[in-house]
Amino acid sequence: MQNSAAAALPNSSAVATSLPHVVPASPEPPPAEAEPAPPAPSAPRLHAIRGIPPILQLPNKQTGRYIGYIRVGESVALRQAAVVPGADCAGGYFAIEPRGYVCNDSFVSLAPSSEHTVAMAATAPREGPFPYRYAISNGAPMYNRIPTRSEITRYEHVFGPAGKFEKLSPFLASHEDLAVNEPIPPTDPIPPFLEGGQMIRPGRFGLVRQKIPRGSMLSYTKAFEADGRTYLLSVDLTVVPADRVRPFRPSSFRGIWLEGDETLPIAWFRKRPRMKWRKLSTGAVESMGISFPARSHARLTGQSIDVEGTKYLETKEREGADVVWVAEEDATVVEARTKLPFGVREGQKWIIVRITQGTLVAYEGSKPVYATLISPGAGGVPVAGIDPVKASTTPLGTYNITFKDRAATMSPEMGENRSFWIADVPHTQYFNAPFALHAAYWHERFGEPTSAGCVNLSPIDAEIVFRWSDPPVPLGWQGAVGAGASVNGPTTAVVVAR
Repeated sequence: MQNSAAAALPNSSAVATSLPHVVPASPEPPPAEAEPAPPAPSAPRLHAIRGIPPILQLPNKQTGRYIGYIRVGESVALRQAAVVPGADCAGGYFAIEPRGYVCNDSFVSLAPSSEHTVAMAATAPREGPFPYRYAISNGAPMYNRIPTRSEITRYEHVFGPAGKFEKLSPFLASHEDLAVNEPIPPTDPIPPFLEGGQMIRPGRFGLVRQKIPRGSMLSYTKAFEADGRTYLLSVDLTVVPADRVRPFRPSSFRGIWLEGDETLPIAWFRKRPRMKWRKLSTGAVESMGISFPARSHARLTGQSIDVEGTKYLETKEREGADVVWVAEEDATVVEARTKLPFGVREGQKWIIVRITQGTLVAYEGSKPVYATLISPGAGGVPVAGIDPVKASTTPLGTYNITFKDRAATMSPEMGENRSFWIADVPHTQYFNAPFALHAAYWHERFGEPTSAGCVNLSPIDAEIVFRWSDPPVPLGWQGAVGAGASVNGPTTAVVVAR
């Protein structure tokens, strides 16, 4: 697992706690606006085989600013085959695409072993909003090989009967919203490096590398059967009994691109269905007997009427020949901003998050381009003088994205012996560390205060916003620095308002 950390708090996602140290460096000219074309398939590639290989702006660990990193199992194309001399790295530096340098040390290799290649291929992420498959633990061992029946008895009795799951505390209820009490079917063959009782990392660990605590979340890529039982291959190459976790149902919620007839203002209907109304010739309104579903939206014309003290908004929606109206009190109305917020530059991409509305709108300059529902901190609007991490609130202000990570494991603790973690949270974008925009694959309470302070998006929305925002994360990189590394290009601003 990665060491990207996050502070987990009640009713929440988790809040990332730390980012790699950034060392000041001599500036390089900014890159062109467009990313260069992908390198030819025959270009030599540098493979990350252990640790977290950093990418530096210059070939010097002291003056070369940290600008990104490569994840174990991933590889990046080289700009040139020859190693570049530099300071504080005896083996020199590799110049990688599209920019930056990586120390030629034991963390990387131009020719990884065949065993490493096979193992890394088995845990490679997929493209899309769900790079891995996910589950929530009821407490389980993480084995370094497939256990025998006697070993299962020895190591698993402390977790209670397999296949039985207790509900989490109310504080963590949202963490199991999308968990389903269904067995995970074996869909894959046994990985070749686990056949015949082989151990993934012989000599380094015993049979059980660690335990995944109850309530923690697992990322995995394979589900296979061995001796009549289904096991999961975790992304960290451990083997986890499938009957001690519950898989998550993928959320299908997504926002809307604002183009064509889809423009602001719009009305979101949060949490529960909201009634549709028709206007009568008498000026009164009556219920249509049908509702807008929870987390749906309606396009608004900007017109409204008052009927017996209740304000109704005209929508662009139709039911047969009737125009659909909605009570203003049932709607969360999102309107276009008429001017740039203080601190946002003309032409800069920026995002506005409204805590009380549970909404997010992405802008390119003065043009809104995408709108959706999000889950801000469960603590609501921050209170001056109270630590937002402890209060589970999303801090107000204008920020810039400081780091983008394709998938970050979040925990309130560092190291391997942690009591809680959320594995490989997709499409994480830090804007005021430890706070970030990121996917929440465990709930879909979007529009409601739910998180520990981070801005939760649906996995589909998180990928959309991640790919749209600046700076782009280059091909082969796991993460890239935003503000503080101008060589990576412009950075998207994040405005958090009431």
